[in-house]
Parts: sequence; C-alpha cells; structure tokens
Amino acid sequence: MGLPGGCRCNLEQPVVREASPIVKTYDLIVIGNGSAGDNIARTLGRKGKRVAVIERDHLGGECLNDGCVPSKALIDLSRKAAERGLGWDEVVASIHSTQLLVRGTDPNGGMRADGIDLHWGAAVFEGPTRVRVGSELLSATDVVIATGTGPGLPPIPGLADARPQTNRTIFTMPRQPDRLAVIGGGPIGLELGQSFLRLGSSVTLFEAASSIAGTEDPEVSMELTKILEREGMRIVAGAQIQRVDREEDGSVVLVTDGGRFEFDEVLVAAGRLPQVPEGLSELGLELDKRGFVAISPCGKTNLEGLWAAGDITGKFQFTHFASYQAHHIGKHIESGLCEPIPETTVPWAIFTEPEIGHAGMTEEQARATGVEVRVARLDAADLDWFRTTGQTDGFAKVIADAGTGVILGAHFICARGSTLVGEACLAIQHGITARQAASTVHPYPTASEMFPWACAKLV
Repeated sequence: MGLPGGCRCNLEQPVVREASPIVKTYDLIVIGNGSAGDNIARTLGRKGKRVAVIERDHLGGECLNDGCVPSKALIDLSRKAAERGLGWDEVVASIHSTQLLVRGTDPNGGMRADGIDLHWGAAVFEGPTRVRVGSELLSATDVVIATGTGPGLPPIPGLADARPQTNRTIFTMPRQPDRLAVIGGGPIGLELGQSFLRLGSSVTLFEAASSIAGTEDPEVSMELTKILEREGMRIVAGAQIQRVDREEDGSVVLVTDGGRFEFDEVLVAAGRLPQVPEGLSELGLELDKRGFVAISPCGKTNLEGLWAAGDITGKFQFTHFASYQAHHIGKHIESGLCEPIPETTVPWAIFTEPEIGHAGMTEEQARATGVEVRVARLDAADLDWFRTTGQTDGFAKVIADAGTGVILGAHFICARGSTLVGEACLAIQHGITARQAASTVHPYPTASEMFPWACAKLV
C-alpha cells in the first residue's frame, strides 16, 4: 500500500561512505630526523622544495638523544665528578642540560624556517612513495628512509627478561649501580664502562671476542686493555655468557663458562639492529643479509622513488659518514641523477681516555693486500706536550707503502687522539707520503706534532 498522495518513495537508509583521506603531496618525504635525514631535508627545503619530515620519537636522532652527545657529556663529567662531589642525580641533570644546549629551544628544530613540514608519528608505507602517519596520508616524488638503528640484544638465555640497560636507558637510571656488568667491548661499552668506573662503580666488561676494541689495530687494543685494567676495570675477553637472570632482589646474575657473577645492573652494548619502517617488506624492499636496507652506489633502493641514507644502510655507522652520504644523496635527488657516491677515507674515534683515532688500514690489513709496508710507532711520552700535560699514555702508529712512502693507515691511542686522526685522514685520502707529512711544520709544544714525528720515523 502506497503512502498518501500516491508517493512511491524509497525508504531505505542512504549509504554513508567513509571519506577518503586527503593526500598531502610533497617533492620529498624524509623519514627519520637523525644526521642523514636532517641533512637531506634541510638542504632541499632551503632550496624551495616541498619537504615533509616524519619522526616518531624525538628530533636529532640517536646521536643527540641516546648516543654521541649524552655519552660524551658523561665521559667529561666522570673526570670531574669526584673533585666536584657530584652525585648521580647531578650527573644526569647535567647530561640533559647538555642535550638541550645542543638541541636548541625550538620544539620544531627550526624546520618551519627551512620550509619543512614536521609530522609526528610512525611511518607506515602504502607504496614506495606513499606513506601514512596516523590519520594523514603523504605522497612525494622521492622518499628517503633514514630511520637508523636501535640497540640489539644477543641471543643469551634470560637476557631480554632481565631488563638490561642499553644506551637508550642508561642515562635515565634512578640510581648509579655499585656493580655494573657491561656486555660488549666496542665503542659504546668501552666509553660507558670507563665512565661508570670513574664515577665509582665496580665494572666488569664481557667481550665474546679474544680482545676488546675489535675494529682497532691489535697494538691499540692491547694498550687500551692495559690502561683500563690499571684503572680497575675487570675485562673478561673470550667470554661465553650462558645465562642472565634478574633476581627477586633486583640484582643481576651472569653465568659464564668461567663462573657465576652477580651485579646490580647490566648494560648491553653488543651490536645494532636496523629499524625498517612498517609496510616495506610487503612492498618487496630488498635488504642485505644482516637486515639493513640495500642501496645502489648512488643511494637508491630497489623500489622506484625510494632512497635510504645513514645507519639504516649498514655502511659506516657514524654521524659524520651519515652526513657525507646524505650530502651526495641530496644532490642526486635535486638533480635527478644517480651517480655513485665517491669513495672516501672514513675515520673514527673511541672516546675512552686516552682516546682512540683510526684512519685507513691497520698493519694487518695493509699486509694482506700484498704490498710491502713499513711501520713506525711513536710513544706519547717522547713528545713534550704530552709530558708537560702529564698525559703520557699511548702512542701513534703509522703504516706506509715501503716503495712509494704513501701513508696507508694511522692509529692513535693518546690524549686528543680523536682530533689528531683528522690530519692523518686528510693525508691518506690525498695520497700524501710519510716524507711530505714529516716535512710539514707544526707548532711546538702541541699534540699535533705526534703525526709528523711518527711519519718522520718512516723517512
């Protein structure tokens, strides 16, 4: 029966369709605001490109927030804490103050002034150049993955359940541990281990390899071992940790092939894991055998329009290399060209005391090339600057081609070693000979004399 008036109206409810999200379009999207991502975003933003940055945690990346900056602040404070009477609370407050000084006061990191839109949240890929952040959908001609790495946990039974400290948590501990175990004898473990030792903790460092500082020349590793043990650190090299447990009273028990150890806290500094954004696996992103993003010589991934830079690529995991790599990838995106990133000598440093500086090949690596080499070593105690400052530990070691005299490698373990390595890197990068380096005049008395005088021993 029809309605009055003969109307045959359709009484069904209308279908309400969910509106598609508005897609924000950019020239470039950068995921991650560490050294690599920040470099690329600001370079192109300042040139008028429409740029978006996606960050899920905090601006500045691992180095500013959980790595280089807080660890170097802790190292410096550990030298002064005893004479200043600083407790753990004062140390942590000072570290956070240093981070704020480096970070600046703008909560957006000055990005607005560089023409960059900042989006907070985790990036989820819906296509190689299409990314969702919360309820927003972003699209761009080019996208850069610069999400870095996070601390890894070795597959030791019980370790994950023992709630270990990592470089991301150790600066927020409520109290300083009296007894600290450090798992890992690389840069993070060595720097933080020595710092806590100097703050008054009893420190035992466990390293699975036969020696600590495994990337360094064996002579450097041996020298550092001697110095740390002299300061009171217990170093267990070749350690096979069988189990780690957190006891009911909060203490931590490590069981190794050499016995049972009890500590108040354990710090894990044994490797890094790539942080690959969600959705890329389904899109077929190619990874290397370690799980890092595989890139071409110019920085492209196997997906069209998608690039990767920084630690996520598994190359040299240093802030300075990330910046170098990002500089070239930024140029490639701007120009539309895909040229190989130039090979370069990448130096690095370990900020123990004394500091370690590394450039070029170790003696073992140089000899493995089949080239005849000459090696010189100069002790810090032989030079007046080190004598007058009372910093006589360590040495410099230089490796050169025996035929041409070209410097192949230089290694420092001495005061200011992290700074001295820069000159050595310049020499190696540009094929300078030991004679040329030795004939360059340096001011007296300074630490800078170390490198030319070491080279003079090869002439």
